[in-house]
Amino acid sequence: MSACAVVTCPNYHRKTKGKGVIYHMFLVCPNRNKIWISKCKRQDHINVKYARICSDNFRPSDYMDDMKNRLLGLNQKKILKPDAVLSVNLPLQDNGEDISSRSERKSKRSILQEAKIRLKCLSPKKNM
Repeated sequence: MSACAVVTCPNYHRKTKGKGVIYHMFLVCPNRNKIWISKCKRQDHINVKYARICSDNFRPSDYMDDMKNRLLGLNQKKILKPDAVLSVNLPLQDNGEDISSRSERKSKRSILQEAKIRLKCLSPKKNM
C-alpha cells in the first residue's frame, strides 16, 4: 500500500482511491532525491526505492501536458516535469514558521541551489 512520504500528509492509497490522487516515485537523480527528502521533513530514513509522494504536494504547473492522450481523446495522465519539486502542503519549519515565509535572502539562495541541481541532472552526460 502506498502512503505519502511527506511527514504531515495524511494521504495513503486506500483513503484516496478514486479521488484523482496519484503517487509519484522518487526520481533517478540522487541530487533531486536529496531535495525531495529534505522537503518531506521525516525523522526516519526514507527508502527512495519504495517511497512515494502524492500529487497533493505538487502544483498544477509541475505537470506536463499529456498531448498524446489529449489528441487521441483518452484520459490524460499526470506526468511530472523533470524539474518538479514538491511545494504544496509541506510541513512547518522547526520554529513553527511556514517554509514559504522565510527571509528573502535564504529563499533566493535555495532557489539558486535547486536550479544548479536541476541543470546538473538535466544536462547530457559527456561520453569519454
